[in-house]
Amino acid sequence: MSSKDQQPDEAWRIRCCELADRLVAPLRATAREHGYALAVHGSLARDIDLIAVPWRWSGVSPPRVLAEAIQARAAELNDGMAYEKDHEGAANPDYFFNGCPGAKPQGRLVWAFHLGGGPYIDLAVMPANEDP
Repeated sequence: MSSKDQQPDEAWRIRCCELADRLVAPLRATAREHGYALAVHGSLARDIDLIAVPWRWSGVSPPRVLAEAIQARAAELNDGMAYEKDHEGAANPDYFFNGCPGAKPQGRLVWAFHLGGGPYIDLAVMPANEDP
């Protein structure tokens, strides 16, 4: 995909779907271990859009802990490749490391994990509320 072409080419879309087929089920299991439900919420044309939602009353990991677990599991399943491109060398690396707080509505935090060229994981995490 070139910088002039805003639509991914067919090879990119195929690779995105292949990665999603391999990664999503194990990443859901990882999210569940941390107290979250994980869902695909995009078209899988450009990236793998995932949303994690707290799913139990207690024992829910902080968003960054979940993001690190998702990144580690994705790397394990993708020949060691899943990295935060914007974290290293960014003007404000802590902003990226902490999920870009304030950048998305409703307190949603976001991380992008690059998978070695081509499609990437775009993870959005809804923080847990206080226990009732």
